[in-house]
Amino acid sequence: MTESIDIHPIVFPPEVLARISPDISLQRHLSLETRPCSRGFEEFRDVAINDGNISRYSTNCQNATTNNIIGSSLLRSGKTFVITSITGGIIEETLPANNTEDVGEEELMKLSEDTDRLCENSTIYPVVEVQRGRVGGPTDEEMITSEKLYKTLLHSGILKKTALAVSCGIRRTEEDGSVTTIYSDELLDEEKKINEANNRKWSYVLYAKIQVFSRNGPIYDLCWNSLISALKTVQLPRAFLDERAADLKIAIRTRGRSMTIRETYDILCDPHKSLPLKLNEGELCYGSNYGIIDIEPLAQLAKNDDEMDVDKPTSVLLADIETEAEESSILSTLSLTTNKNGQFKAATIIGGDSKITPEMIKRCIFLSKQRSKDIESKV
Repeated sequence: MTESIDIHPIVFPPEVLARISPDISLQRHLSLETRPCSRGFEEFRDVAINDGNISRYSTNCQNATTNNIIGSSLLRSGKTFVITSITGGIIEETLPANNTEDVGEEELMKLSEDTDRLCENSTIYPVVEVQRGRVGGPTDEEMITSEKLYKTLLHSGILKKTALAVSCGIRRTEEDGSVTTIYSDELLDEEKKINEANNRKWSYVLYAKIQVFSRNGPIYDLCWNSLISALKTVQLPRAFLDERAADLKIAIRTRGRSMTIRETYDILCDPHKSLPLKLNEGELCYGSNYGIIDIEPLAQLAKNDDEMDVDKPTSVLLADIETEAEESSILSTLSLTTNKNGQFKAATIIGGDSKITPEMIKRCIFLSKQRSKDIESKV
């Protein structure tokens, strides 16, 4: 006597199937001409950008006296939030401000500038942190994204070295005991005295801390857009020297010499006066990402009764990759950083299991131009 065995199919909810087998879940959605996030194939997530009132120069900042953040940005894209805070410092350049002590170095810089335009550009030092509810060292994704942001900004020409030059002032104590601070661009008759008082050259250096919350896809494009938005809000504090310390010299003993004299400077920042950071507006650009995937023949649905057999896979272009199912299943990706005119600043194309055709690249360029216009109108 044989016993019958009943087999019941197991049905998983969509969210459970997306975790167990993200590729099957994505294929089923694509066969229905939709995506797991319910967006169209070429539809982007809505982006909202503001300064977040984090910077000390924000209108509604509550801790301006103790806050050292000089630029900030809060970006929301779908469920993902990116917070960027920019701080700064001042460093001394090796070339003197009056360019009279080392003429050979000045000529070498001019020759190098003619052959390498990167000498004119500057950048920022970013640190990307993806909040996952744990502590530990930075992940590969965080380090790679930070390095890519650094190099892209350096080669884009958005930030010039001249924009970070410090125009140093002098703080004086008058005979009546009042204290005044004079800057070279405010009083022309004092400019010569100020330049003679400090024959050193200083420049600002910027640091960015980028925090990503509720990560739901590739983060580079969101971090880049948030960084550009934060740079547009940066206010550089005015710097000055105290008149009594401008010519201070300290005797020190060094090896091989009995005595030498070294000038020291104590640079202070004005808590009330600042200057906006000058960016190269013509080079501003924004990022977007795309993915190409093939719909498997077994997953494709026939449009009518006569088209029951489908043998060739169909490739589709997806804009703004989102959800774990799309990120893990799509291996052919494009990341474009362009301005509203379609000029490239950075492009990364990774060929996976799907073929990237010239028509798809042209379509991505067109979509990136539209995306740049949309983001620029919101920054």
